[in-house]
Amino acid sequence: MRRPKLKKGSKRMTCSRRFKIQKKVREHNRKVKKEAKKTGPKKTKKDISIPNDAPFKEDILREAELRKQMREDLKKAQKLERQNEVAKKRKLEKEDKKEKKEAKPKDKKETQKATKPKKQVARNPVKSFCIEVNKAIEASDVVLEVLDARDPLGSRCLQAEQLVLQSPKKKLLLVLNKIDLVPKDNIEKWLNFLNKEIPTIAFKCSTQVREKNLPSNGSKATSSIVDISKGTVCYGGDSLLRYLHGFCPKPDEGIKVGLIGFSNVGKSSLINSLKQFRVCNVGALKGTTRIIQDVNIDENIKMTDSPSLVLCPDNPPVTLAMRNVFEKDNDDFLEAVRLIIKHCEKQQIMLKYNISDFRNSLEFLDLVARKRGLLMKGGVTNVKAAARLFLDDWMGARLSYHTQPPASSSFHISTEQIATMRKGVDLKALDEHNKSIIKALRCPSPASSISFHFSHMTNGILDDTELKEQNPEPEEQDSDEEEDAADDDDEEEEEEEEEEEEKEELMEEELIEDNGEEKKPKEVSLTSETKLTEPAKESAGKSVRFDKLEEDADDAYDFSTDFN
Repeated sequence: MRRPKLKKGSKRMTCSRRFKIQKKVREHNRKVKKEAKKTGPKKTKKDISIPNDAPFKEDILREAELRKQMREDLKKAQKLERQNEVAKKRKLEKEDKKEKKEAKPKDKKETQKATKPKKQVARNPVKSFCIEVNKAIEASDVVLEVLDARDPLGSRCLQAEQLVLQSPKKKLLLVLNKIDLVPKDNIEKWLNFLNKEIPTIAFKCSTQVREKNLPSNGSKATSSIVDISKGTVCYGGDSLLRYLHGFCPKPDEGIKVGLIGFSNVGKSSLINSLKQFRVCNVGALKGTTRIIQDVNIDENIKMTDSPSLVLCPDNPPVTLAMRNVFEKDNDDFLEAVRLIIKHCEKQQIMLKYNISDFRNSLEFLDLVARKRGLLMKGGVTNVKAAARLFLDDWMGARLSYHTQPPASSSFHISTEQIATMRKGVDLKALDEHNKSIIKALRCPSPASSISFHFSHMTNGILDDTELKEQNPEPEEQDSDEEEDAADDDDEEEEEEEEEEEEKEELMEEELIEDNGEEKKPKEVSLTSETKLTEPAKESAGKSVRFDKLEEDADDAYDFSTDFN
């Protein structure tokens, strides 16, 4: 019987065709794997899974979109800033090149001077700090001297106050900063003591400030947190602005306010807290502010941030260790720690750092290093790192210590000057406002605060002429005579080198014979007639001969003398 015809075609094929198909499939899969390795695995972004029954679902999604937009805006702003900085650098480089082309050297000496690299001597930072502080005082109508509440008398500068009081048109106010690190009773005592001379405002800077690059859309997400370990509210800012507005001659006219003070008293952070933006650079390191910076607080008030005041070397060693801005490599941090601990109570320091009893500063630093894990190779404690850590805590805003005001108030300001400083200031309202600030604050107890038994007014330097004698530093040789002398010395050295090279060449020519072989140096025979000098005899030493034994040498050694 004949087989019926199948409807579907057969899948049979030749072996060559099947092998070709398999080969092409393998090649295709290989290409796909290579492309996948280059591009990487595609991660599917999951949407925010919020159940429909959740309350405020729309608000949460809206906040998430706002955060996303803010991140993108921030990235764009940072990119624009980088591009602007690169463009500024390129402009400066082009201008420098143009100036070099225009200034063409005329004489040979000028060409030599241009080719020789000059020694770049760093500018004296002490002198620049004095110049910047004087600029800030001269340009300001009202001067705010910022004091550290832990040591208000030690952070006052007599010379700066006298310079401000010389001009009758200027006003001087004291701002007692970092009041959250001192017990409340101690703050009240210092305010009563300082208000007898100059009006003093209690102030506490805010530790949560927004970045100036971020846009303010009225949402909480716009504020970037700097430090959330302590309170974020600024105390005393409203009263300070109120009194500054009172010093304005007219409501339309504004005033310029200058900030002065020693290092790490909080000048830049005061401006940031009043502006509610991070406008000035703030850091725990000394001397963060190097030049003056003008900041518009509002329409009528313009503040200038200045670098720290320069210390006079006649101050006691404790104040030099605490207030000096310019740290050198040769500075003895161990000595600074010893001087500070000498004026503190031992039990309070032991409780603060949670360490056992110690006899001296080295033992204290050893215990602190072991407690903080500052160890070097072999388990040796890093005492220098511990000393640096202690000084950073002491000058920064981490450690709370307090000083007592002096019993006898000896004023260094005349009564007329005191009266002029108090004009336009309601002392009763100021006292009430300071008391309300102290009540609202959360201050440490007297037991947890270290008592520091040293408080004296600090002397500073504001005149540039005084620095030449006290802080002499090498300056550039700008005079033509010195440069000519240096050029002459270089020429003499070059001539000497050429003469030496010529002598060496002559010696080599003498050693080479006509046939190209070197001459053998003549052997020098030391006979009895040749007399050696004393150093030559010492270098020659005794003549040793191995073919004959010395007559004096006693070879017969009796072992029985030692081993009987």
